[in-house]
Amino acid sequence: MDRKRSRSDSDDQSPAKKRRESSEVQSTGDPRKEHLEDLYLEGELLGKGGFGAVFAGIRKADGFPVAIKYARKNDKELELPGIDGPIPLEVALMKLVSQKSSCANVLQLIDWFDGPQDYIMVLERPDPCQDLFDFCQSEGGILSEGVARQVLVQVLQALRHCQESGVFHRDLKSENLLINTDTLEVKLIDFGCGDIWTDSHYTKYSGTKVFAPPEWFLKGQYLAGPATVWSVGVTLFILVCGYLPFPNKRAIISGCLEFPPWVSPGCCSLIRRCLRRKVANRRTLEQIQRHPWLQRK
Repeated sequence: MDRKRSRSDSDDQSPAKKRRESSEVQSTGDPRKEHLEDLYLEGELLGKGGFGAVFAGIRKADGFPVAIKYARKNDKELELPGIDGPIPLEVALMKLVSQKSSCANVLQLIDWFDGPQDYIMVLERPDPCQDLFDFCQSEGGILSEGVARQVLVQVLQALRHCQESGVFHRDLKSENLLINTDTLEVKLIDFGCGDIWTDSHYTKYSGTKVFAPPEWFLKGQYLAGPATVWSVGVTLFILVCGYLPFPNKRAIISGCLEFPPWVSPGCCSLIRRCLRRKVANRRTLEQIQRHPWLQRK
């Protein structure tokens, strides 16, 4: 993703702008048709990728900072109670995690619009913030164990909330975590690779392949819980070591794990429990939350 490209760097006739100007879109909160720009003021481009684009924005009614995400439509849809017809899966997942019992560590969906080619999500925008990848780079490539611990506690809270909401994020990584650079509050973002949480095996993988668990490569299937814990272990390893524990498929399958000398035994222990090659030996999210390394102050 080109994170740094500003609005002024882009063509004024960008696809997102053309779509916005040429069509009306439907807000979930109001049955009448409205233009997106009637409610929100769009600002600079924050990032773009295969999914579409994200812009900074302001809610006109009260000046509340938002992010406006344009995503291309696909055939992934889901029906939710109280909503007529199927809606885009990513929107449905975000609505499930943005209920009244929402979690402070999951980015909240404020509004969404249904366009002819895209769906547009209006999301909260913490300020000041960076994604965790960029934050780590600004800290020299790795985090101290104290900061990594503070981050991981919040990540686990977010993932537990997703599980309890029936949502499988499926793409946990530092790029999909926002961190407030003043308070170190963390928020899980980007449910574009997600799915409904079930206890059955998944037979299709959607996410970053170097974060995939070994059972996916060995058997072509995986469970939500163990796969999530595996991604927690990979993420924590990167935060404290500065590089991937397993750079490719062969390394993931082998499960050979080595740590640099500066990582404490307690942190190594937690990561090893997440990255057990056999699913039956891997800890659950609940067990990881109780690990002694996370209880330290």
